[in-house]
Amino acid sequence: MTLKELKVLWLDREALALLFAMPLFFILVMSFALEGVFQAGSKGHPIEILIVHRNGGTLIDQTIADLKQLENLILIETYEGNPVTPHGAEELIRKGVYPLALLFPEGYTERILKPSKDPQKGEISISLLSDPAINLQLLATVKGAIQGVIQRRVLLARIPQRFKEMVGTFDGMEGQIEKLLEGKEVSNREMSAVSLIHTFPKGFNVGRRPTATEQNVPAYTIFGVFFIVLTLASSFLQEKKDGTFRRILAAPLSKTALLIGKLLPYYVVNLIQIGLMFCIGVMVFGIKLGNLPALIAVSLALAAAANGLGLLVAALGKTEPQVNGLSVLLAITLSALGGMMVPTFIMPNLMKTLSLFTPHAWALAGYHDVIIRGLGVKDVLTEVSVLFGFAFLFFIVAFWRFRFNE
Repeated sequence: MTLKELKVLWLDREALALLFAMPLFFILVMSFALEGVFQAGSKGHPIEILIVHRNGGTLIDQTIADLKQLENLILIETYEGNPVTPHGAEELIRKGVYPLALLFPEGYTERILKPSKDPQKGEISISLLSDPAINLQLLATVKGAIQGVIQRRVLLARIPQRFKEMVGTFDGMEGQIEKLLEGKEVSNREMSAVSLIHTFPKGFNVGRRPTATEQNVPAYTIFGVFFIVLTLASSFLQEKKDGTFRRILAAPLSKTALLIGKLLPYYVVNLIQIGLMFCIGVMVFGIKLGNLPALIAVSLALAAAANGLGLLVAALGKTEPQVNGLSVLLAITLSALGGMMVPTFIMPNLMKTLSLFTPHAWALAGYHDVIIRGLGVKDVLTEVSVLFGFAFLFFIVAFWRFRFNE
């Protein structure tokens, strides 16, 4: 019996290989993705932050030099060879290229060294721009580190200025003051004229922060939607085994119409599934769905991509074990890689890049744009277009490889 079962397994080598490939891929993807979960914002996994400064003067140069000494940050002053502008920083954060931007006001050095006598006019605000979907603990850590550097550098700049006003000289004292201030905290009174304000790009929801539910409900909805791949592919395989598919081929339909007609019920099931998951999110957890037409647009494109992938698996799988193994492998691995189980912003750069090759990441980005960032239909057209592009690609490859006569 043992020898017989071994021979049966060996006859379907593709299915046997999938038994080993599925845990292997899952371990690789999850291990690489989770590599930065507890180290995000540390020396090994620094956070990239855009720096915007125009006519800031020498004090900004000194502050940036101090920030570069922080091992948990990578400062980005140019993008595609050009200095980063306030508008450019907003767009880069809006598109998800970078999570944070630090914006210094114009004339920063002059305003620090020659403060206005009017307390209201003397207030200097430095903006920390962030994506609303960024992890709040990570944001607090980064903000605290930046604020400490700015406060220390401002104090170092103001003490000599005050001393010169009183005594008339300060030659040779800078180094001694700097040593005295190392590791010292600066009082709120000393720093009352400089504030670090956290804000979001224009058009994003500023009034509230994202919750775990607002991130998990769409993520696990996408995860569940792609399990239609197994049901759809198994349906094709069963009809071929029963001989039903041959009888369907006798109908006066084109092969394209036949496949689309076969997919439509599963497409509707996916849409109902998405609607049910979001209804639970609203009724049980009280999440706000944002712009409903935009949410529907992303959902329509997501369901199309999932059905396209199901058809592709049906075209590639020859036996039931192959279909089962390939479906589960794709469902779990692509979900992990696409940010369903681990947010992409804490993944290493390589993993972030690879996630863009999954429909899951684009669907989650679309849902986050609507639910968390409060954006509308025009703002999610990129994600919707990419998802329909995935669906079209899956369908074309599946149609090319589909075995109608088996």
